[in-house]
Amino acid sequence: MNLSSIIWLQRLTKATVFFTLFLIFIGALVKSHEVGLSVPDWPTTYGKQMFAFPLSDMVGGIFYEHGHRMMATFVGFITLVQTICLGFSNQQRWVKKTAYASLLLVIIQGIFGGITVLFFLPPAISIIHGVLAQTFFVLTILIAYGISNERSRRIEDNESLEVKKYSLIILVMVYIQLILGALMRHTASGLAIPDFPTMGGAWIPTFSDTMINNINVILFDMDIDMVNRYQVIIHFTHRLGALIISGTIGYFLYRHGYLIKKNQIVMKTVRWIIILLLAQLTLGVFTILSEKSPYIASFHVVVGAAFLGLCTLLVLRSHPIRWIDWKS
Repeated sequence: MNLSSIIWLQRLTKATVFFTLFLIFIGALVKSHEVGLSVPDWPTTYGKQMFAFPLSDMVGGIFYEHGHRMMATFVGFITLVQTICLGFSNQQRWVKKTAYASLLLVIIQGIFGGITVLFFLPPAISIIHGVLAQTFFVLTILIAYGISNERSRRIEDNESLEVKKYSLIILVMVYIQLILGALMRHTASGLAIPDFPTMGGAWIPTFSDTMINNINVILFDMDIDMVNRYQVIIHFTHRLGALIISGTIGYFLYRHGYLIKKNQIVMKTVRWIIILLLAQLTLGVFTILSEKSPYIASFHVVVGAAFLGLCTLLVLRSHPIRWIDWKS
């Protein structure tokens, strides 16, 4: 490939990352506004081919749901173009395989999105749909970084074994946290503990009948549906996960900050991780205090995805360039 073709392909992969993140935000808006069934048929929209649906009819919940479908179709299209271009390029085999995997995943994701509508938003399918979106986002970052100029110019650093280990640990923890977030959103557990920083009026949760009753009294006064112990546990686990991740990152910085400072690009990534961590914690608190304001809750989702993306980038920037060397 000539230089201009490589630059064009690099821009395409970065655009795919950006539009995927934007798609996650639109999907979050659909759930936050609870309008997932505002368009009850699939793959058509009220019996019409998707792009033939009149823009003037995109009102209320239809605006979010139909917009989500159109954006998803666009992301699927650019993923197809990206995969074809990479397939005919001279990029490394693992990059091409990752592109094939991303195309397969975006197709599966689209099917799950349709099934979610056709079966009236079953929680299990909706959770899988949300988790697949985050997984696809990680793959887009892997592809974009795999063909980037930064990767080709990187100098291996064999002294930062602890940075490599902790970056992987943090990435796995954040991914699990996002799964818990999807579980919480799609089991109506977002306000299962409606107060903060206390939990059902207590500082230490007991999950006893008294605690559940206290929570339901608060929810009744807020005119919100009551919850059960299972929902309270899910919500608490998500809060606990945020605390554990924050503590792990704090320990990582305290214990190995001198290693991070040796690599400016890693240091820059860590700084952005800290910024997004603080933003995400703040959005999580205000999601509760605002009684799940749709836009605050949606920004909480998309910032969480961006946080996952930065953690993925930290792994890529701190680990070996050659795929085979990851085993060492």
